[in-house]
Amino acid sequence: MNYTASGDRIARNRFKTAEGRFHLHTERTTGLQPFNYQRSTRLTLANLQGGQEEGQWIVFNVGDCINICSYDETNKEPFRALLFNNSTVRTGYPTCHAFMAAKDNVDLLVGLGDGQVMLMSLRAQLQATGYPSKPIVLSTLQPEGVSETIRCTAVAWVPRTDNGLFVAAYSSGNIYVYKKSHLTGEGSGKFLSLGSSSKSQSPSSTIAISGGGINDVAVSPDGRQLAAACRDGALRVIDVSTGTVVGGFCSYYGALLCCAFSPDGKYVATGGEDDLVAVYGLQERYPVVNGEGHRSWVSRVVWDPWAGSEPGTGSRAVLSEQLAPATRIYRLGSAGQDCQLCLWDVQAPGEGDLNSSAAMLAQMSMLGGIKRNGSMANLVSGRGDGPPSAALHDRKASLGKSSGGICPSLPRMDMYIIQPIMEHKIHLEPMSDLLFTEEVVFTVDHTGSIRTWLRPQADGSME
Repeated sequence: MNYTASGDRIARNRFKTAEGRFHLHTERTTGLQPFNYQRSTRLTLANLQGGQEEGQWIVFNVGDCINICSYDETNKEPFRALLFNNSTVRTGYPTCHAFMAAKDNVDLLVGLGDGQVMLMSLRAQLQATGYPSKPIVLSTLQPEGVSETIRCTAVAWVPRTDNGLFVAAYSSGNIYVYKKSHLTGEGSGKFLSLGSSSKSQSPSSTIAISGGGINDVAVSPDGRQLAAACRDGALRVIDVSTGTVVGGFCSYYGALLCCAFSPDGKYVATGGEDDLVAVYGLQERYPVVNGEGHRSWVSRVVWDPWAGSEPGTGSRAVLSEQLAPATRIYRLGSAGQDCQLCLWDVQAPGEGDLNSSAAMLAQMSMLGGIKRNGSMANLVSGRGDGPPSAALHDRKASLGKSSGGICPSLPRMDMYIIQPIMEHKIHLEPMSDLLFTEEVVFTVDHTGSIRTWLRPQADGSME
């Protein structure tokens, strides 16, 4: 069947892109929870090396539990279920989590709705007994001034740091930076417990954001910069070492809900309440692309490193050469509360050639931007159907003055707007997250229903 139906609601079981056809492989239909916007299900991919627990695992939160499944068994009963909150009146349910492999096996972060952050070992959870089991927590952190009414909205490890740096973001607008090495006893290797009087329990630094709260954070691949999607509609790019805002932009309207760095760290994708997907260029210092396709808030944006193409390579090499020479195409995915998955091909301007960002911006200024039904090829070749008055419009003038490194919102006519290469309703409930791997794509909605999609095979066949 091509569709899954429930009452008058219909979701697709397959979709197609230039690479071929994706089709539904497995679906989790048990242990689901009623829709609750405050309890979005998130997905984390974990890879353990050595021991009986070796392999890939999917970590996801549903209700008051963190579930851990084998990579290829997300449709089955979780291998381990960790119950964090056994009271209906408390807010200690998991809201976010992150994994990064570590030699000491202290590799899992879990943020809670009551403001606590728990530092754990994934291997230890897998070795535990009982179902559901109580989480084995090595250290529990709750910054001073954070009460049960302040949610931890995002946690993230900072790569390429010797002392295990990680960050925790809060709905209050603060980001706390911790060093894992400072949370251990002096030379003992033991973790300090909650309530310890040691100053090591305190964050190494605090970044205060005057944006009315933070909805999501992402860390650059080199670990030097942090992106924060804020409730005031601003994306703030922050220098991790100094805590200063070094760039960003304002949404068209409404809060930003999610953000993600591109694999090479050159761009930050965002989604939010304006139903748009935006791509901010760190070098350009303003949004280089806006995507229209969703009909409701964008819950998650994720880059797909296996579907992009370098200049002159991949299935879209001809398209890349047609648009601009020596350019790269990035694949971006977005999950929306309209139950839709959208896939985008984002064209990166070539570095160091005349047909790069400056030239393309000049052409966009003359054409008044590219509209939803416009053609990127027409833009590059100098053809367009923009109104005559658009030729007099200076796009850069619309950027206005930057406030604290934040680029103001652009008028609609100045946005460089692209369409998704694929947009389909693939869930029956609002989507909350997606995860790309080399073999499959995982998608999940707010109820905890995980769908696994097989990628097209190299020979065009499907398993």
